[in-house]
Amino acid sequence: MENKKLFDYANKPKNNNLLDTVNIAVISNISFDPFFVPLMVKKFFDSNNVYSKIFPIPLEEYNLTEHKESLSASELIIVWLNFELLFSAFCTPTTKSVGDAVMLQKNIFDDISCISKAKILWVLFEDYYDRTHVSIGHVFFNDGFVEKINIELFETLKKEVSFVDLKQLIAKVGIANAYDIKGKYRWNSLYSKTLIEAAVYEIHKHYLINKNITKKCLVLDCDNVLWGGLISEVGIENVSLSSGGLGREYQDFQRFVLSLYYRGVILAVCSRNDFVDVMTMFNNHTEMILKEEHIACFQVNWNIKPYNIKKIANALNIGLDSIVFIDDSLYEIEAVKSTLPEVTTVLYKRDMDYGQFSCFNLKNNIEITDIEKRNQTYRTNKSREVLKSQYEDDADYIKALKIVLKIHEIKLIEYNRISELTQRTNRRTNGKRLTVEDIKKRVEMENTSLYSISLSDCFSDLGIVGAFEIYGTCLTLFSLSCRALGRKVEEKMLDFIADKHTILKYEFYSTGRNDDTQAMLSTAFPNAILISNFGG
Repeated sequence: MENKKLFDYANKPKNNNLLDTVNIAVISNISFDPFFVPLMVKKFFDSNNVYSKIFPIPLEEYNLTEHKESLSASELIIVWLNFELLFSAFCTPTTKSVGDAVMLQKNIFDDISCISKAKILWVLFEDYYDRTHVSIGHVFFNDGFVEKINIELFETLKKEVSFVDLKQLIAKVGIANAYDIKGKYRWNSLYSKTLIEAAVYEIHKHYLINKNITKKCLVLDCDNVLWGGLISEVGIENVSLSSGGLGREYQDFQRFVLSLYYRGVILAVCSRNDFVDVMTMFNNHTEMILKEEHIACFQVNWNIKPYNIKKIANALNIGLDSIVFIDDSLYEIEAVKSTLPEVTTVLYKRDMDYGQFSCFNLKNNIEITDIEKRNQTYRTNKSREVLKSQYEDDADYIKALKIVLKIHEIKLIEYNRISELTQRTNRRTNGKRLTVEDIKKRVEMENTSLYSISLSDCFSDLGIVGAFEIYGTCLTLFSLSCRALGRKVEEKMLDFIADKHTILKYEFYSTGRNDDTQAMLSTAFPNAILISNFGG
């Protein structure tokens, strides 16, 4: 097939500074010529120095033996089936055949799963191609065959795959712009370049989400961002904040920010204001969506904002490149840009569409309890600092914390958290990154032991803060959250490893911030061979 020739080539790297390698398999019954590969490879993956190769698997040629190698090598598998083409030959679209349609797709999923543990991205059906509206108008009738299939498939596979809502993508670009009628009948290429570009953007978004490549923290200005007006001038009772009128835009924005919080984004406040006024707003104003409990760190004073943002980064123990700062003042935005160029800045404007927040690539299945534990840890750090000031010796301070450390082999419900931890930790780590799919593969390997570490102290339950893995005699993973640093947790982890395992080798991959971790591992295992990504 023509599309097979187009797909089946490698995007040759232009330099040796590649950050990642990704192989992508695409299972489909339609052609995406000539736009999909150039857009996928050039626009998204090349720009991130990612070496990519795309394998086509036409559904009509679907054969496990023939494509086993491609599926096994793929990190991401896309299933994009066209409803019209699939069911014109398969069955009549009736309610009775919903189960048959779902079963067909479930069988494809089962076949894939027998070969690969890769991330699967499933494009749901659409039926906007239907032209009956020309004669009957845009009337509503309760057919919903495609919706019923999509819903049942989602319920069947929601724990196994991620879904792309193709109808939403078509709605975004417009039905009139989504199809290529000539391409449909000439090359079985149904969709326009505009729609394919939107789909490629969505695929790349899911790739980033799966790899946890995202900003971590949103730093918020207050006046004319979270509410309208300068609180120091108009007073708390006169700011604009409500579910209607002039205050609606601010409440809507707060609601959006809260949605980021519940998907794992750390929230902080950086405001040139009186602290008491701001805290009164968060705790007492009835129209506030955001509350004090949602904010990990407040820097509310009359200092310059770049200075306060640095204090926030230090307090949260995160890099400046993990921060997004939003302010309504162009002056403040430019001050941060020039002083802290690593920080991503967003200028707040009325009627903004929030598209600038696409730098957050967030999963939809984060445990709220994990988020609350993390925020509680940040918020109780002041109490830890007060306690620490009472002791001259670190050992006495750690004893006073009443630390409870638990190390156990990883459980199924911990896969998402461990993946997030390894992807987002840059300091106390050997640099190994694991996706959920990686973890699923590794727990099934012989001679592999993967552990999680939970931590609590007298102030809060920090939840899962670390993980390590041993494969045979090789330490392949070592990762500890910055929230757990300063409590000698690393020493306990290394003592556990030395007691339970013989380490003759250890892996290390530089993140640019973890040199002290390499020194720690080399000291702990002086006779072990270093395996690294820079020739070690």
